[in-house]
Amino acid sequence: MSDFESKFQSMTDLVQSTAKSIMSKLDHITYKMAVNALKNEDFEAANGAIEQLIKDNRPIAIPPLYYVSKAHPSTRIRERAGKAIGIIGNQGEVDKMTDGKSTEEAVKALIEHYGNFKEG
Repeated sequence: MSDFESKFQSMTDLVQSTAKSIMSKLDHITYKMAVNALKNEDFEAANGAIEQLIKDNRPIAIPPLYYVSKAHPSTRIRERAGKAIGIIGNQGEVDKMTDGKSTEEAVKALIEHYGNFKEG
């Protein structure tokens, strides 16, 4: 397992516990499938997951999208995930929370902020 996949799994485990408590079982399964597909190196597969997260429009997707936007091996997928963050949430707010932080510190800050599902 690559370093990216290992750290991605660690990050998604943190988000997953919050997701379980706030979404119905079906929503949770759909969310988990979309987040897991983000680590796919095939652009079409990862982009499909990103599109699903955009469609769901849930801020809880911002932490995994941020991680992918910074650490995914594919430049195209990183760029697409970065654009998705601005569609789902407030890009300025995300930038303020992550500015000057390592990727891991930034993801933790985003989880603290977006980890609780907010309908909106």
